[in-house]
Amino acid sequence: MNKLINFELVLNAMQDHNSIHFKDGNIYIKDIKGRDLHINPNDSLDTFEKLEKLDSAQIDHLLQIIEQQKEQIPANFIFQLNGVARQKNIVQGNITNVGVVNIGDKIHYHFHDEELKLPKELTLKLPKTYIEDIVGRDDDLKHLHQLINQQKNVVVVSGMGGIGKTTFAQTFIGEYYDDYNHIVWISQNSDNLISDFVTENGLVENLRIKKSDIEPEKLFNEIIRRLKAINDKPNLLIIDNAEQSLKTHLDILPNRPNWHLLVTSREEISGIGFYSKLLGFLSETNAVELFRKHYTLQKLNEQDIKELIVIVDYHTLTIEILAKTAQELRYDISELRKAIENDIESNLDVAHNRNPGEVERITSYLSTIFNLSRLNKDEIWLMKQFACLPNEFHTYDLLKDLLVNEENLDVKVFAKTLVMLSRKGWLLENKVLDSYKMHRIIAEVVVKQQTINNADIDFLIQSVSIRLNIDQSQDNPVDKITWIPFGKALLAKSTEDTSEIITMLQNELALMLLFVGDYQGAKKLLEKAVAASQILFGKEHIITTARYCNLGNVLLYLGDYQAAKILQEKGLALYEKTFGKDDPKIASSCSNLAAVLRELGEYQEAKILFKRAVALNEKNFGADHPDTAGSYSNLAAVFRDLGEYQDAKLLLEKAVASDEKNFGVDHPTTVHNYSNLGTVLKELGDYSGAKILLEKVVRFNEENFEGDHPTTATSYSNLATVLRYLGENQVAKTLHEKAIASDEKNFGEWHPTTAAKYSNLAMLLQEFGDHNGAKILLEKAITSDEKSFGKEHSITALRYSNLATVLQS
Repeated sequence: MNKLINFELVLNAMQDHNSIHFKDGNIYIKDIKGRDLHINPNDSLDTFEKLEKLDSAQIDHLLQIIEQQKEQIPANFIFQLNGVARQKNIVQGNITNVGVVNIGDKIHYHFHDEELKLPKELTLKLPKTYIEDIVGRDDDLKHLHQLINQQKNVVVVSGMGGIGKTTFAQTFIGEYYDDYNHIVWISQNSDNLISDFVTENGLVENLRIKKSDIEPEKLFNEIIRRLKAINDKPNLLIIDNAEQSLKTHLDILPNRPNWHLLVTSREEISGIGFYSKLLGFLSETNAVELFRKHYTLQKLNEQDIKELIVIVDYHTLTIEILAKTAQELRYDISELRKAIENDIESNLDVAHNRNPGEVERITSYLSTIFNLSRLNKDEIWLMKQFACLPNEFHTYDLLKDLLVNEENLDVKVFAKTLVMLSRKGWLLENKVLDSYKMHRIIAEVVVKQQTINNADIDFLIQSVSIRLNIDQSQDNPVDKITWIPFGKALLAKSTEDTSEIITMLQNELALMLLFVGDYQGAKKLLEKAVAASQILFGKEHIITTARYCNLGNVLLYLGDYQAAKILQEKGLALYEKTFGKDDPKIASSCSNLAAVLRELGEYQEAKILFKRAVALNEKNFGADHPDTAGSYSNLAAVFRDLGEYQDAKLLLEKAVASDEKNFGVDHPTTVHNYSNLGTVLKELGDYSGAKILLEKVVRFNEENFEGDHPTTATSYSNLATVLRYLGENQVAKTLHEKAIASDEKNFGEWHPTTAAKYSNLAMLLQEFGDHNGAKILLEKAITSDEKSFGKEHSITALRYSNLATVLQS
């Protein structure tokens, strides 16, 4: 009884938080759905069942309160609470060993669908339409359901723009939602499907993937791996508005037997594995029914409506907007017919890049209706904004943040205008998600009918630029990827490439493209930004200088080292001229130039610059600052290149100490420097010290990325190399084999990363006396290296030498 009394005292403190209190030996709490629960702490079954109904915040709060008094709380309750906390992935405290889990333990939890209880809707965006809300697609929907369940690999619903493909896919979800365990909706906004998966709102979070320091391609691979790891079936993956590039990813995407894959596309995607379903025009009966759905007046009779739908070719989107316009403005048949017939010829110059005829006529019909609609200035302004956004549903809150400030539009007017444009058919509304979208064809019509100047969209440009900007001291670039389509859409509509706000957008978007690996795209934008900045600000202005350096970094990644060197030298000289030689900005400029010199093999010159960066950071920020630690790590890399391993070791020890203080022992930056230090210790012959660090790295990667992640594979390989020196050859062999299996899965047999792993295992097999096994692996590595680097590259030459040694044996 004493324990219950003390327990009551502890929990009484929670009465005003999360609606939790204690009375008569029971806990009283509201669960996530607002239901009142009471828990008997001494009843194991009751405790577990009730705790299961609490959300993570409530469990977390219980953990924090009970942590202070856990010796006085019934052991049974602690055990049950701990189990639920682990299941819900609650993390508190600092203990990482989960062999025995106690209250307050930090749980590194491996991915298991059954235990994590993944949500059914794995993407936050899952637009659903119900069959009673559409017209004339009942038979098509049944046919699609048959196709998907007849073991068709990928069903592609194709058809011209505005025919209703996306709505058709949404209706499939609405009709067969209960048939699937998990559903994913991906919108392909560009030719880069990897970026579209990574940026899809909610997918990474719902799959419990940690985004820190993961490159987009690796993040995409992890998304795919976790989708494939889901054991429940069937599941549904929908890719809306797919491009031909989908073909290149077909083999890696989740597919049968666990996943059904449904694709919509403006163009037919054909080939092995694809089954095409063409979505055609509506029949006359269905077209009339669609018109009547949106037109309830009696001014137009049945014959008038039939005449109109013939004029607009039975096109779904056009019929809907025409009907709403006729309803809104009370047009009669003569006004509508005259307008369409008179204006149609003048609008036939639209959409030259697509199939002439059908698409041009549809766009011209919509242009005519646009003229008829009598939109007011606020509606036209908002239409211009939507024409410059990605053709996706955007939530009301996001639109308000991006578009509205005190100067351009009142919030109440903005909300009313959204509703009116939706009612008139120019915007699509998803009431469940409180989001809005403009159809691609309508966006083209807006651009044709209304000149969009930067003055019209300047606040939107600034909003997107700010969201693309990366603060290196605190931002995770992965979180910024979602804004890339916004930047691209704006630049596609911009008519003034040399304005100040456009060059700002070009610069910020280019840096994000650099991060995601689109080096050519980044180069093109930065070349424009540099040229415009020289005109706007002058060739020695600080803004122009920063863009020289940014372009130099891109050229470094592209391997154009001499051009990169020229730009970084110019940038450093201008920074010194502007700020003096001791300004903190000089340190990063020194590091940029040193990185280029290191690639050029000018190690001594790189060493001098990296040393200067270290001195500046120590002076301006102190020895324990993250920037200083980063410069230690950079300088250590050059020392390692020069064989100055003892100096490299000292620097990396300082970097590790700083990282542990600033980020903790489990932060990716700290772990990265553990790996660097472990590698240097190996070169110094301190194999036991290297083993301890590299085992830490392996444990961290296994807990956060799992065994077949590329980062984990690299840590296996590094540790295996050290174990080989310690004589633990069998363990080393197992680790090398795991690393190879991971790389083959993630990159394929002929990737340079895989080739390096082949070579590592080959040298170990040579020591085992398995000369033939070593020969086979080295021959594969050489084939890959010759393809990737050429026959005269130093890496290829090293493989030749290793193979010669094996052949000699």
